Amino acid sequence: SQPVLDLEELEKLKQVDASTQGRYRSLVLDICYPASEAAAGMEAALSELCADAEKSVSDGYNVLILSDRGVNSKHIPIPALLACAGVHHHLVRAGLRTSTGLVIDTGSVREVHHFALLAGYGAEAICPWLAFDTINAMAEGKKDGAKKFIKAIGKGLYKVMSKMGISTYQSYCGAQIFEAIGLNSAFVAKYFTGTASNIEGIGIEQVAEEAARVHSLAYSDDPVLAGALDTGGEYAF
Repeated sequence: SQPVLDLEELEKLKQVDASTQGRYRSLVLDICYPASEAAAGMEAALSELCADAEKSVSDGYNVLILSDRGVNSKHIPIPALLACAGVHHHLVRAGLRTSTGLVIDTGSVREVHHFALLAGYGAEAICPWLAFDTINAMAEGKKDGAKKFIKAIGKGLYKVMSKMGISTYQSYCGAQIFEAIGLNSAFVAKYFTGTASNIEGIGIEQVAEEAARVHSLAYSDDPVLAGALDTGGEYAF
């Protein structure tokens, strides 16, 4: 009834071939790459991810799960939206997009807009694993925290879609009803093909540098960050 999968539903999807007698076959593609490659490694990792996705679909996998659960001190995740949009458009160009479903298993989504962006760039389903882990850690034994989170995100997506006059998630999925602000044309053309970008701005090099910087902060020995991560900015409520 909605695109947010809980942790149990994602595990079922990983084993979907057994429950569907092979009609559906799922494959997890890791969207992390070695931290030793720093910012320079992201573009090559994206190219490899897209090639792996194309080969997987050609091999008969009709559910691809892009996952960043492999993140650790030695591995940097490709930003989930960039990985999702990059694979989506690569498969479109290869003529294979309608042969597979895209599921994003990421720790980076937590707000309605994050889910809306992933949906707009091709994600049929999303599992915010770190949000669930955080909720479960805060719940103090209560079991309905994740359920309430999913309900809240679902209501938020209804609101976003209704404002655009869209009545079904299927119509919203891959519709790209966004304008890029602060991204350069070459970057948008390759990974967010068809999105308007009138202001220009950064490219993949800067995105990769920021990902590497945030990763190094997360796994640093800085005592200031020992108990809580840097917020990266402040919202004005």
